[in-house]
Amino acid sequence: MTVAVFFGCAFIAFGPAFSLFIFTIAKDPLRVIILIAGAFFWLLSLLLSSLVWFIATKASNADDTSLQRGLLIFGVIFSVLLQEVFRYGYYRLLRKANEGLAAISEDDNSTISVQQMAYGMACTNL
Repeated sequence: MTVAVFFGCAFIAFGPAFSLFIFTIAKDPLRVIILIAGAFFWLLSLLLSSLVWFIATKASNADDTSLQRGLLIFGVIFSVLLQEVFRYGYYRLLRKANEGLAAISEDDNSTISVQQMAYGMACTNL
């Protein structure tokens, strides 16, 4: 029974993400590379924001609950803003890569479609 519950919960939890990966990304190796690079940028932003929050909490008074609550709010806002900065940087990197690939490409069509990076457009174009 435990194994059945484990697999049932795993399929419920990871099924939608796995099906999106299989139907939209796995067919094209360039999209797999873009997915892994995007995940790396996201993890890097989380690492930096957690490092800032860790330093801020260790440098402050641990007994002051209102200060700790304020630091938590600061950490969340800083994390969201840093993720958006990294997302914009990743977008700029993709645009530069797209321009470079278009320059060396023999045909005129783009190798990376920015519109297809959104899952909604990628699913409707299949």
